Amino acid sequence: MKKENGAIKLITLVSAILILILVLFAVFIWQRIKMNKMSSNNISSKSTGNETKKEEEDEKLTEIKIQTESDFTYSFLKLENKKTNMIYSPLSIKYGLKMLQEGAEGTTYTQINDVVGNLKLPTYKNVQNSLSLANGIFIKDTFFNAVKQTYKDTLTNKYNAEIMQDKFENPNNINKWIENKTLGIIKDMLKPSDISPDTQLALINALAIDMEWDEQFDAKDTYGNTFYLTNNKQMQATTMSKETTSEGVSYYLGKDITALTMDLKEYDGTKLEFLAIMPNENLSEYIRLLTNDEINKIDKNLKLASKEKAGVKITIPKFSYEYDLNFKEDLMKLGISDAFSENTAKFSNIANVPLYVSKALHKANIDFTEKGIKAAAVTVFTMDENAMIMEQKPVEVNINKPFLFLIRDKQTKEVWFTGTVFEPNSWNNDKAEYEIR
Repeated sequence: MKKENGAIKLITLVSAILILILVLFAVFIWQRIKMNKMSSNNISSKSTGNETKKEEEDEKLTEIKIQTESDFTYSFLKLENKKTNMIYSPLSIKYGLKMLQEGAEGTTYTQINDVVGNLKLPTYKNVQNSLSLANGIFIKDTFFNAVKQTYKDTLTNKYNAEIMQDKFENPNNINKWIENKTLGIIKDMLKPSDISPDTQLALINALAIDMEWDEQFDAKDTYGNTFYLTNNKQMQATTMSKETTSEGVSYYLGKDITALTMDLKEYDGTKLEFLAIMPNENLSEYIRLLTNDEINKIDKNLKLASKEKAGVKITIPKFSYEYDLNFKEDLMKLGISDAFSENTAKFSNIANVPLYVSKALHKANIDFTEKGIKAAAVTVFTMDENAMIMEQKPVEVNINKPFLFLIRDKQTKEVWFTGTVFEPNSWNNDKAEYEIR
């Protein structure tokens, strides 16, 4: 009997010990889960902090203040720094905004002026089939007389703009004009949806070049060559090459960048050059920090190929593409916002009818080859009449004092009766009759 009692006590003790061990193990596991969860939250918090920091850095990129010509020139490069092929024309945008500014007043004028107020507009002589720079305004035929003559004169005299009437049933006439002014390069710029029944006018700048190199590449020396992409990727690019001692070619081999300039032929007094800048590392970061001082530094360090005894060997890829700026959003980031709002836009220097900018478009393209460069750009602002329905209140005519009256023939004005009313009927006398009804 004593042995049985001892066995029972031993079993009870062992069971108690096992239960205690299980409880302690459960507590341990719970604590580990809790610690892991806290650690995960901390990591998530750090990650969110990093993302917030990155968003703040990205936001800084959009806070571009235009104080100099170079700020404007590179602003869209910075705003759309997305690691993709892009092209735009600062000159075309400048012309478009300047013409828009001529019609603005109030804060609409001020916002545009903050972007282009200090910018100068150069003039160029058009060269048939080689260089074209044109300004134009298409006005809806039914709205033509509503546009102030002073605005038309300003566009004609200051911008040499062509003034045209159009039914605005579709964009065909505008597109044909743009195609002609871009040497046939940009076709079908506007879609039918870009013209609405409320569209009253379109301000346009179009420019293009089709120029040959001072010293062309030989297509026989074009071959496939490795081109290093982002993210450690690479491709075989169609690459032009030549050896030259030309005075129209210069270069700079810096610690962090490689630069190359090549002259295009002179056309009726206009001579353009091509400048390529290749950072050794991150191009996007280079663009983000780009200033005119950096460009000036490169210019000062350029060396002429003609100064090198053995000349310079150039290899550079061909490229051809087009690009549409996210133009309206970019302009708003630069501070131009009132112009796009039906509530705030003020263009009373164009017409007494309320107008606002309904579309802001900018397209450019380029074809870079052995022969030379073909490039074109178009800036378009379409302007719509403010179509908001304002609440109409009836005119109040309140006859509440003694009055004179006439009863007369409507056509001949012959008076049949006349009189005065100093005391009309009393409601207290009449209301019972109306209550019955």
